[in-house]
Amino acid sequence: MHRRCVVLLIMFLCCNMSSFGQSYTLKGMLRDTNIHVPLYRVSVVLLQARDSFIVADTRTDRQGQFTFHQLADTAEYILFYSYPGYAAYSQKLTTEKPVNGILDVGIVGLMLREKLLREVIVKARTAVIKINGDTTEYAADSFKIQANASVEDLLKQLPGMQVDQYGNVTVQGQKVRRVLVDGEEFFGDDPTLVTRNLRADMIDKVQVYDRKSDAATFTGIEDGVKDKTINLKIKEDKNHGTFGKVEAGGGSDGRYNGQGMLNAFKAKRKMALYATTGNIGRAGLGAADKQKLGTGNDGAENYDGKGLPRITTAGAHYDNKWKDDKQSFNGNYKLSTITVTGDDVVTSQNNLPAGLIRSNSFNRFDNQHTRQSANGKYIFKVDSTATITAYADGTVTDSRQRNYGNVQNFRDDSSMIYNNETSAHNDYHLNVYNANLAWEKKLNKVGRTLSIYLENNFSDDHSTGLSRSQSEFYDSTGTRDSTALLYLNTRTDNNWRTNNLRGIYTEPLSGKLSLIVNYQFENKFNYDDKRSYNLGENPSGKDLDDQFSSEMRNNTWSNQGGVALNYVTPKLVLKAGNNIRKVSLNMESILDSYKLKRNFLNWNPSAGMQYTIKQYTVLDLSYTGNSVNPERSQLLPLRFDNGQLFTFIPNPDLRNSFSHKVNGAYNSAKMVSNVYYGGRGNITFDANPITQTINVDPSGRYIYQFVNMPGYTNINYQAMTYYSKRLMPIEMQLVAILNTSGGRNFSLANDAVNKLTYQTYSVGLETFKAKLKKYDGYLLIQAGYNTNRSSLQPQVKNDFPSLEVKSNFTVYFLKKFELHTDINYLWQRKSEAFNNNFSRAIWNAWLGRSFLKEDQLIIKVSCNDILNQNNGYARTAKNNFFSENRFTTIRRFFMLGATWNFTRFKTIKSET
Repeated sequence: MHRRCVVLLIMFLCCNMSSFGQSYTLKGMLRDTNIHVPLYRVSVVLLQARDSFIVADTRTDRQGQFTFHQLADTAEYILFYSYPGYAAYSQKLTTEKPVNGILDVGIVGLMLREKLLREVIVKARTAVIKINGDTTEYAADSFKIQANASVEDLLKQLPGMQVDQYGNVTVQGQKVRRVLVDGEEFFGDDPTLVTRNLRADMIDKVQVYDRKSDAATFTGIEDGVKDKTINLKIKEDKNHGTFGKVEAGGGSDGRYNGQGMLNAFKAKRKMALYATTGNIGRAGLGAADKQKLGTGNDGAENYDGKGLPRITTAGAHYDNKWKDDKQSFNGNYKLSTITVTGDDVVTSQNNLPAGLIRSNSFNRFDNQHTRQSANGKYIFKVDSTATITAYADGTVTDSRQRNYGNVQNFRDDSSMIYNNETSAHNDYHLNVYNANLAWEKKLNKVGRTLSIYLENNFSDDHSTGLSRSQSEFYDSTGTRDSTALLYLNTRTDNNWRTNNLRGIYTEPLSGKLSLIVNYQFENKFNYDDKRSYNLGENPSGKDLDDQFSSEMRNNTWSNQGGVALNYVTPKLVLKAGNNIRKVSLNMESILDSYKLKRNFLNWNPSAGMQYTIKQYTVLDLSYTGNSVNPERSQLLPLRFDNGQLFTFIPNPDLRNSFSHKVNGAYNSAKMVSNVYYGGRGNITFDANPITQTINVDPSGRYIYQFVNMPGYTNINYQAMTYYSKRLMPIEMQLVAILNTSGGRNFSLANDAVNKLTYQTYSVGLETFKAKLKKYDGYLLIQAGYNTNRSSLQPQVKNDFPSLEVKSNFTVYFLKKFELHTDINYLWQRKSEAFNNNFSRAIWNAWLGRSFLKEDQLIIKVSCNDILNQNNGYARTAKNNFFSENRFTTIRRFFMLGATWNFTRFKTIKSET
């Protein structure tokens, strides 16, 4: 009885609500204010007044009329009008009641830009979104944000933009590659360093556009190469002062984190400093905050989730313009020190013609990597036709690696082949310097240009180390039949140099057709001095061991020339060309007095098409052919790289392989209705591929050699398609994604051809939803299926489905409180190659409260990996190897922390 009463009450309320909320039709007419003629196909956008979200859009008919149906009379709306050549205009709907279900706004006049009066300009500024050609501009102040919000928080409020949990920004269905500040790079090309550390209340305009390549920008010849770019225009009154933030925290198990950033802006001069330190896995202020799980280089430079890290980073940025922007400088400095310790366990399976070899390996590592880098770019615009650009950068790297390992190999019947124990430590130092100079000149005809580029690279390194390898070998009955020790003292002292001179000339053949001619001269010199001293045989360490030492000198000269044609119309870009490159390679192995000379002739044809079907709907197709020369390490491998259980042998007769790559992309965006869809894909064919062969002798030793495989073609492909739509009733952006990738690769194992075929299929659903001062959410669900087949062991299948869920949700309550939670869940089913199912749920959460004026201080209590399931894990399949990797990683800890945002802007006096 109680339930029936509740149901009747709900029905009664719904009926009453429907009686109060009625729908109506909105209509109007647009005319030119000067000659009073109807305007055809004017873009009319209907927005919600409370949050500027787009409700619907339409275009006027030939009589200049527009209509919107089924509008709620309880909501407030804004109409936004835009038309090429006319001033954009917006109006808030009046409070007049609809008559007979129709509200007529009457005749609305649009004025040509050149005839604008001051009062019209003021009205035009109320526009929330402006579309000017291929540029979409958002008025930042028109979107409500919280106090101390970052640019990332602002972007989440903008129609057509989505931000995932790692800070990756997607606009109009495409990933943003660059985020600029007043048209300049800020700390390089890391978008998240900008979006997460600049304040949203500093931004005047957010501009979204497809950035052309540097060559197309200079020559004016469209080449179809574009990157989705966001440019942040700083407010004039926020461009003079200092701002930044400081964060610090400490927790259980000795966990700590600290970071700070200070920015000082003054008109066109921008300076910034940042520093971070901690042992919770954060490697900086930008994209390095991402939690990466998988195999890597044990912390050699970037933390990838393997091991327990201690990370310190710092950076500085400076950019300025002067003399009417004719001269500018942009410079950056970065420092990173990463120490990583942990264990790494790998179980692998090698598919050979005669059966399987199974391997269990254990590695304990303690590595430290310090890297300092600096770069600077100076641009001098000599006049309107000539520009000189000087660029230089340098990197200094110091590494210390300490490793202990054990490897056991078994036959398919579980009998042991060998047991190997290793220990090694190595100290390594590397210097890399680049110095480039460019001169670009526009000649006496539009489209006629000459560019000259001089590029130089200088590198050197040196290292010292000790490596010890002790092996026990077993016969087929499991009886130990021999032992071997290899104990080496190693030293290296190498230097490399590359000098490149390149020239490009462009000539317009007609208003649509252009000729591009290029020439390049290059010289590469490499000297490798890598020496080993066998302490097992000569404890004094004075005698060189030729079996594990190399002294190589390589001098390569190349000449390249090519021509290309570009045909450009407002909708179509066609390009085709070919480069021919002659390479002369001279190698000398000094220790054994061996010389090798090889000449190669390379062909590099290319063709492309970009067709703009309509505004924001573009089709791209391209083809690239590439002759691939064998590398010097494939022709004459360094004996220094050999070990006790593996040997690389030379093949001076290697020939070129040839790669064919076809790319395609289609993207379509309906800006006013927030609908985006498209896809992209590529396929690569490698003919006569250069492949690494593997031969395994009965004792388990591996012998590697690079060979050509004539008559075989490797194929690799990947493709994806997406559809994104804003669901207006619930104001949620929904994205559906389909992915597939795969291919086939050929290799040789014990002189037998192995064909590895692999495919991955996945379907994903991604959602974004945010409401100011209420909540902010993101969810990705992705299901996939992986297949791997090795022709040498077709009965062994490495097929398994997988499921991945990534989500984060933030809710705001009691005015000052904020609760954030995120979870990453991964499940992979067992297969014939991998015996166990794998599942992992990494759940993090924090609770914060804001203090001080404008919520400048927030104190947080957090827990990382609440379920304590962060088990390092990865599966891989390569050639005839299947492997499963488990490793040490950061697990559950609690932390108390605080973040303080500070600002001090100078007041700009307006001129009267």
